[in-house]
Amino acid sequence: MTNNTPKYAAFISYAHADEQMAARLHKALETYPVPKHLRAQGKTTKPVFRDVAELTAAHSLSEKIQAAVKGSRVLIVLCSPAAKASHWVNEEIRLFRALHGDAAILSAIIKGNPDTAFPEALTEDGREPLAAALGSDRAGFKLGVTQLAAGMLETGLDDLVQRGAKRRQRILGAGLAASLALSGVMGFTALQAVEARNEAERARGEAEGLVEYMIKDLKFKLEPVGRLDLLEGIGDKAVEYYDAQDIKALPDDSLMRQAAARQVLAQVHLDAGRMEEAQREIEASAALTREVLERNPDDTDAIFAHGQSEFWVGAYYWKQGKLAEMEKPWREYDRLAQILYKKDPTNFDWVKEAGYGRGNLAILARLFYTQEQTSHALVHYSDAIEYFEEAIRLKPKSKSARQALATNMSGKANILLALSDARTARGFYLDYLSLRRDLAKKYPNDLKILKDTYVGETDYYNGYFITLNEDNKKGITNALSQIYALTQHDHKNLTYKNDFFLAVSNLFESLNKDELSLRKRQVESLLIEIPKNSGIEIDFYKSMLRVMDLRINLLEGNETSARKALSEISDLYLSNDHTSTNDWKLLHSIYSYHKRIGFRSEAQKFAEIFLNKLNDRSDLNFPTIVYRKAQAYMTLGKCDAVIPLAENLKARGYLDSSNEDLLSCKTN
Repeated sequence: MTNNTPKYAAFISYAHADEQMAARLHKALETYPVPKHLRAQGKTTKPVFRDVAELTAAHSLSEKIQAAVKGSRVLIVLCSPAAKASHWVNEEIRLFRALHGDAAILSAIIKGNPDTAFPEALTEDGREPLAAALGSDRAGFKLGVTQLAAGMLETGLDDLVQRGAKRRQRILGAGLAASLALSGVMGFTALQAVEARNEAERARGEAEGLVEYMIKDLKFKLEPVGRLDLLEGIGDKAVEYYDAQDIKALPDDSLMRQAAARQVLAQVHLDAGRMEEAQREIEASAALTREVLERNPDDTDAIFAHGQSEFWVGAYYWKQGKLAEMEKPWREYDRLAQILYKKDPTNFDWVKEAGYGRGNLAILARLFYTQEQTSHALVHYSDAIEYFEEAIRLKPKSKSARQALATNMSGKANILLALSDARTARGFYLDYLSLRRDLAKKYPNDLKILKDTYVGETDYYNGYFITLNEDNKKGITNALSQIYALTQHDHKNLTYKNDFFLAVSNLFESLNKDELSLRKRQVESLLIEIPKNSGIEIDFYKSMLRVMDLRINLLEGNETSARKALSEISDLYLSNDHTSTNDWKLLHSIYSYHKRIGFRSEAQKFAEIFLNKLNDRSDLNFPTIVYRKAQAYMTLGKCDAVIPLAENLKARGYLDSSNEDLLSCKTN
């Protein structure tokens, strides 16, 4: 053994109360059948160090323990309430991390849940460790051991699963041959058939459990770092396996595992803009959970599972812009969530489900853009916020509950922007941003949280001010830079890209020439990567790029080029059919640049089109929309329409000295 070769493959850290499970794991790892190709690389799961002596109240770890920690390649922490309370388990974790870093620390929950079982040393400084579930039953224990072995061997779980499945098939094949040879002798064939069936069911359960782990747990690990694309290969194999199964012949637990995995795959496809694949997985998942619910109409697990399916059906229609189709599944999701909550209002998961359900109803009400529905949305968001605050009281350290609270606070802030004054709306939004910033600070490696935080910043500057000061503009530049940087982490995740496109199209008027030129180039480079039928409004963003180019010409003093570009943009708009929900933004730019350049008749023509488009889309009271309406009516010389809008803005605290001329309707 060289000086660089660890003495032990792993060190098991555990509380003395968990000695029995530690001994069982020790034996399982040292006898684990490592595949031949990994053995050839020198990889192994033995020897494993496990201290059998109960540590006393000494002031420091013994020299023996310190040497074993130093000489171990991997640390395996058995997590339980006893381990959480153990001073020595925490000390062993900290010592191992100081010597070897975080990457080689594996954990397995043997009792309790992450909140009650993780030792403090595992989670300090905002760490969020993943843990195998080392169940006490045979299948659960095997699953947990395989997860830990994969970590020790630095290989993919699919490698171990495939080789384990082949080994089991050989065993089953041998058993079947033996049973045929003894056919008709003392009923032995029947006995072997039962045993073979039981072994096949156990094998199927283990395989399904491992596939579910690979999809669900890896998604949990990969999403924060922006690498969901790594799930694609595993997903393809899983779909092949699932599609070969007969739904009616499978037990409930198999259907539930398959449905949960297919929901994750649907999300990956949605994020990547692969709508046909997403629809396939969503419909397959819904069929599975519907079958389970029909079998068990009062079972909470069945209700929960089908609720998830209804949510993803609605999410798919939302991505497609099919608002009417998304209403039915999301109302059904809320109904199922309320059933769960009423069954047990102290159940953390059911409280969260109730919050998600009400948040979805708020989105539905908000999307219909009527004053009555907007008021309903405010009620639904307030309900959702109360549910998530209740969930946080049940689990104060819950990341998911805090994220959901932030999301619904964002929705409520948006409604307050339409219904209240500037002080109230801005104050609530700043509370929301404070929560977002706290989450970003606590989880600096979670890219989704970072993205939501910076998008929140851009939404604040875009929606809550009619005119921006220099500090606001600096904030815009920083937020756009951060969102663009996130798009580079995962080229197949379209969510980050679309958020960047939208932020730039909303805020480009506030950028100086150099900054606008940079953002225009970045949008152009990202748009090239967008697949067709992705749900992203590519034609709209291409039109906005032309408007940005027009503005750059004006900022450079090149009015001749600007006039030519404006004429081309105008003709192109009139010659095409437009269905984008954002077309009103393009029209606002077209008419306002006609007015700025001095094309009065063209400005009035496009101001009329802009108002018709905007009124078709929304009559909400957002201050920036009210302001743009007032400007358009002023361009048309319709002071009877301008003044009420201006008075609305003044009463709510949004007009300042730079734009109070609307009140006197000074038309040119």
